[in-house]
Amino acid sequence: MLIITIIPLVLSLVITLIHTRESVKEQSINENTRLIFQGKTNLVNYLNNISRASIIVYSDPHFLNNLSKSTDDYQAIAEIYTTLQNLQGSLPDIQQVYLHSRQTNQSTLITNSIPSRGYRDAPYESTLKYDTSTTSIEPPHPAHSYGFPPSPNDYTDRQVFTFYRPIVRIPSSTQLAIMAIDVNLDSIVAICNQLYEADDEQLYLLNEDGIVIYSGIPEEIGKPLASGDITIRATNDHTGYADGDNAIQVYEKLDVPFADWTLVKQIPHSVLYRKSTELITINAIIAALALLAVILGTLFISFRITKPIKQLASYMNQIQTGNLDIDIEVNSQDEIGFLSRRFRQMMDTINNLILRKYKLELANKNNQLRALQAQIDPHFLYNTLQSIGTVALQHDGVRVYSLLTSLSDMMRYKMRSDETMVTLQEEIDHLKLYLDLQKERFDEQFDFTWDLDPNSLSATLPKMTLQPLIENYFKHGLNPKLGKGQLSIRSRVTSSKRLVIEIENNGTSIPEHELRQLQEELATLKEENEETGIQKHASIGMYNVLMRLQLNSMDTASLIIENVEPHGVKITIEYTWEWSDPA
Repeated sequence: MLIITIIPLVLSLVITLIHTRESVKEQSINENTRLIFQGKTNLVNYLNNISRASIIVYSDPHFLNNLSKSTDDYQAIAEIYTTLQNLQGSLPDIQQVYLHSRQTNQSTLITNSIPSRGYRDAPYESTLKYDTSTTSIEPPHPAHSYGFPPSPNDYTDRQVFTFYRPIVRIPSSTQLAIMAIDVNLDSIVAICNQLYEADDEQLYLLNEDGIVIYSGIPEEIGKPLASGDITIRATNDHTGYADGDNAIQVYEKLDVPFADWTLVKQIPHSVLYRKSTELITINAIIAALALLAVILGTLFISFRITKPIKQLASYMNQIQTGNLDIDIEVNSQDEIGFLSRRFRQMMDTINNLILRKYKLELANKNNQLRALQAQIDPHFLYNTLQSIGTVALQHDGVRVYSLLTSLSDMMRYKMRSDETMVTLQEEIDHLKLYLDLQKERFDEQFDFTWDLDPNSLSATLPKMTLQPLIENYFKHGLNPKLGKGQLSIRSRVTSSKRLVIEIENNGTSIPEHELRQLQEELATLKEENEETGIQKHASIGMYNVLMRLQLNSMDTASLIIENVEPHGVKITIEYTWEWSDPA
């Protein structure tokens, strides 16, 4: 009883836990996917603003020409300063702007303090790997001095990322200069801080090489991310989520040509499932209290109520083993005691009924067997004797002698009333005599074949089992209009030592409604409809055969009757007997 109580409780807790966790996980993924998408959109807009600000140099009609003018042209230098200062002031996060002209090898640095300008043979060394024909971004790093002496008012120790844009002479692709824009991380930090709970979650902004653009841990910014799983997931997939061993990661890649960045949010399982764990804990406490109450109630019922029930069950078990005369002692005066006394009275009544029924059934079966053994069809005897007389007139008497011998052997077999069980071989020998007489009677209108497994011939079965089944063929099935009759008798033994006998003919089929009713009655064969079936169909032979087979095989015997195509009837008997190896 405890197991029956515990199992549903445990299953309920497990199912609730699984369902709750899956629901929480799905909801969290959906919410964070939308949140990360919004954060990605804000970052894309921010980077596009920087990109648009960088092309301000093309809006000055003199800027490109000024890059090629002499270093002594102070007006050109002033115009370059003005354009770059306008660029620096276009966005609050732009810390400084560096420009190196390839025409004059002049480098210019615009900061919050005094602009710097000087001759350089080549761009500053940090810009060399970004000196390409396309825009690109250098991951966070301390602000460059670009080879100029630092000013006290400049924040050279701050982390910045650098936006590089080559300056080309449109419409050609000739590169005139390389421009580097140092941008502090304030706006990126502000955007990212809105996307996660810093106390419980973690957020990363990574470039294509896994370098950290943003992290809640400042020391990680500008360095490769230590967690290889996040880096692989973030750089190989465009968008989605990954459920790791300890955390779930939702990520989204930025759709910016010059910034192959990925925004990754990491939510620990302990945080994700915190509320569901609390709910399960409460449910577990309630379940434990309920289980304790059930245990106490079960113990009370076991000691106070179930004891007399167990005693009564013990009596029932002894009765089931065959001890029908057990003395049932009853001491209690409650409902269980009343039930026990009624049960004792019922067993007394059953014992008397069993004894009476056994005697009646035994007498009935013996009478039926004697009636079947003594049953001689007068039409059969008349027709057989008439056939014998006809043969006697047409032949010299040898055939008459043979027929009379067959008839006498049949009569002798039937009258051996002391034998109730015979071998299949004896039944077949008797059946051959019967068919020999019938073949003479019907003037060669039918043939019969035998297919007998030698191992089956030693099987024992009730006497007069086969002839009643074949008699129906000559009474109802043999029809010359359907052609020459064919009767087939087959026997075999299955691997489970079960005897199978098949009797098949090509005569008239049984009408479907009669066949269906006959099959149902043979399948059920209950005591209450046994006599009804016999009287209705006048098939005492068929029913008697099945009942005797069942009596001698612990009700495992079966008799199946069915029509065959295009016409005819097939009867199949399956029967288990006390088998012994003939060897």
